[in-house]
Amino acid sequence: MLKQFEKWVSSFLACLLVGGAFAQFPNLPPQDDLEPLPFPDQPAEFVPGELVVGLDPVEPKALPLQAIAFVGTVVETIPQIGVYRVVLAPHISMDDAKAFLEAIPGVEYVEPNYIYRAFATPNDPGYGQQYGLQRIQANLAWDLWQPQAVRYIAIIDTGIDYNHSDLTNKFRRHSNGQIYGYNTLNNTTNANDDNGHGTHCAGIAAAEINNGIGVAGVAAWNPAVSGYNAYVQLMPVKVLDANGSGSLTAVANGITWAADNGAHVLSLSLGGASGSTALSNAVTYAWNRGCLIVAAAGNGGSSSPQYPAYYTNVIAVAATDSSDRLTSFSQYGSWVDIAAPGASIYSTYRGNSYATLSGTSMACPHVSGAAALVWSHAPNLTNQQLRAILEQNVDPYQPYSGRTIASGAGRLNVYRALQAAGGGGGTTPSLSNLTLNPSTVVGGNSSTGTVTLTAAAPSGGFTVQLSSSNPSVASVPGSITVPAGQSSASFTIATQQVSSTTQVTITASAGSVSRQATLTVNPPSGSVSLESLTISPTSVWGGSSATGTVTLNAPAPAGGVVVQLRSSNSGAASVPSSITIPAGQRSVSFTIRTTACWYCFVRTVTITATYNGVSRSASLTIWF
Repeated sequence: MLKQFEKWVSSFLACLLVGGAFAQFPNLPPQDDLEPLPFPDQPAEFVPGELVVGLDPVEPKALPLQAIAFVGTVVETIPQIGVYRVVLAPHISMDDAKAFLEAIPGVEYVEPNYIYRAFATPNDPGYGQQYGLQRIQANLAWDLWQPQAVRYIAIIDTGIDYNHSDLTNKFRRHSNGQIYGYNTLNNTTNANDDNGHGTHCAGIAAAEINNGIGVAGVAAWNPAVSGYNAYVQLMPVKVLDANGSGSLTAVANGITWAADNGAHVLSLSLGGASGSTALSNAVTYAWNRGCLIVAAAGNGGSSSPQYPAYYTNVIAVAATDSSDRLTSFSQYGSWVDIAAPGASIYSTYRGNSYATLSGTSMACPHVSGAAALVWSHAPNLTNQQLRAILEQNVDPYQPYSGRTIASGAGRLNVYRALQAAGGGGGTTPSLSNLTLNPSTVVGGNSSTGTVTLTAAAPSGGFTVQLSSSNPSVASVPGSITVPAGQSSASFTIATQQVSSTTQVTITASAGSVSRQATLTVNPPSGSVSLESLTISPTSVWGGSSATGTVTLNAPAPAGGVVVQLRSSNSGAASVPSSITIPAGQRSVSFTIRTTACWYCFVRTVTITATYNGVSRSASLTIWF
């Protein structure tokens, strides 16, 4: 390939040296005929289709200028330093043109026409105390932010101080100027804060920026954007009283009201140890209406689930400190999706004042504000696409005493998320996510992979390259094209039989973005499969235990069989994550522990056992 390119350059030089006409020079070879000669890994922005060419001040300029004319047009010069800005012909790639020009005698350097921006530094006096904004690179995101649509953040909390000078211009208002809010405690529109907690969270997410007072919120500011304050607005939804407490129905009512009244991001810096069908249904209702729900993971310093953060359709947020270490008080575990600054956070407070607080309550609105910032910039994103962008474009964090959050999760970086969201309006798609279903198969069976984009594919479609870390075990097509107007496409992963469990990494790539997912391929288990799961007794009083028994249809083979266990409500009834049926045995029992709760009602919990892709379930009724 390179020899062909060198021959091409030599032919061109020979033509020039003997005075040959440009028309006699052969056409540029197709891009696919050359090995790519990419620019060095460079995260900076540059003008597409333009190169900056520097000529040696001593060498003659005739030859390099003729070469430049062959690939494009000089549109600007800086004669003092020998610089030429070149707009390339439409059929010539930047990589090929760069490689070609660098081979011409007299060309000193060739580089992209990089874009430089003013670094936004607001004049809010408290900005210097807000380490969280620097950690998540909010100031860099502000430089790139080009809002296309208004996005509303519902602060579902103790309310927001209506008269706070750093928030008054950030409220969503009715046409008569009244603040667009709701108080579920007394069914009124007055959601003024009588505690301070909600006001603190509101300021973290969206305090007015560059107004010369107080602090700056995450969302959002760009000095080049007219009316920047109007693009992210706050909706106070009061569900907690002056003591910071609220009932299940108050919270569920606040979630559904926010979803029904146009809120895009629902920020919940609250929670409890007990799940609820009503709360789960409220979250699902809001998610299905297109809302993004963000909740604090909890401050118990344990891995115990907290609700609503634990629900699948909620982004659970842990807290980090100024050194990006998970805080000692933060909840942790595989159910926690992302981390954000939450220790010693300076923000607005009740009574038109400011205060420093700590908690996952403070981490949550960092993510909520980031979500609104990105969504206003790229409004065509779905809630699922936005969630993937926030969770996948993160920075590393430091565990606390071995405590970690979900695999692959990290600390929020709004700048990286905004870059991943693509151009303003979300019209320029990029690769957002790769999922596998199922993610575990028996060798010889297939799985389905799905690639998802941040926006609908343009005319002609959007091509994603695919690869497998072990094609002899799991093979994929070389690429898949998302059809024009669609944001996702699926492909088949074919697997071969294996003698032992094998994990294969499937990679999807488009441009500079790559996403990976792991497929587990298991050996055939012969005639052994999961036959049943039984629970005895089938109803117990809260605080007592029951016994579950899993049974195979045949004795377990050598090495035994590991069966995965799951509870639909681990706060009410907990089970081990897995049990092993020893070789030669058909069944094994385990203990189901329930929680006492004097204010709860009768609850039914589903226990599920899974082995080799087969699941069996049974129900346990808990009396309180």
